[in-house]
Amino acid sequence: MKLLKDIVAQWGNIDKIQAQELSCYFPDAEVIIKWSFLPREKIKVHEVATRIAFVEGVQGDYCREVFIESASFQKLKEVLGAK
Repeated sequence: MKLLKDIVAQWGNIDKIQAQELSCYFPDAEVIIKWSFLPREKIKVHEVATRIAFVEGVQGDYCREVFIESASFQKLKEVLGAK
């Protein structure tokens, strides 16, 4: 519960440690990776670390941020009672 509240407090942005923890509880939750040059990409949270490592290593791009899609973020806020 604290993890979800922290993510809401960060306006849906997720750091590396939070992504790992989130994948333990909700492995199929979808998040968005915002790249520097590539288009944004929606993937399951349990794939985030592997995908970032691959793209940064092979394609030479870098991850700007990882976040929850706005529709999912709004639902999460409703469930947690956040305004």
